[in-house]
Amino acid sequence: MTIMRKAVWGAIGLGLSLHAANVQCEIENERIYCTYFLDRSDNQNGKEVEFHWISPHSPEDDRIRHFHIPPRYGSVYDYRFLPGRAEGVWHVRVIDLDDNTSVETAFDINGTDDSMFEED
Repeated sequence: MTIMRKAVWGAIGLGLSLHAANVQCEIENERIYCTYFLDRSDNQNGKEVEFHWISPHSPEDDRIRHFHIPPRYGSVYDYRFLPGRAEGVWHVRVIDLDDNTSVETAFDINGTDDSMFEED
């Protein structure tokens, strides 16, 4: 395959990956934010999704939240407070209830500070 064909196939692959739904998480200001991104053109009628937070150790800390994404919106987010969360690798799965597809990500919590919940 020539270099030009490889570049074209690479660009096509990159273009496809940019339109696929995904979920990204970040820790900021004592909160864990997870955002589900989707291509707006795939959301003409609105979507129903669920965020599944899966704790590494304790099912009591798992959580499922349901969201409605309005038509032509491209994202929705959920968050949890960092203090008090179990240490280890957490998984967040977002399920598109309209077509039963899902995306998942993971992040590691290697220490939390419960001072946010302490009284003075």
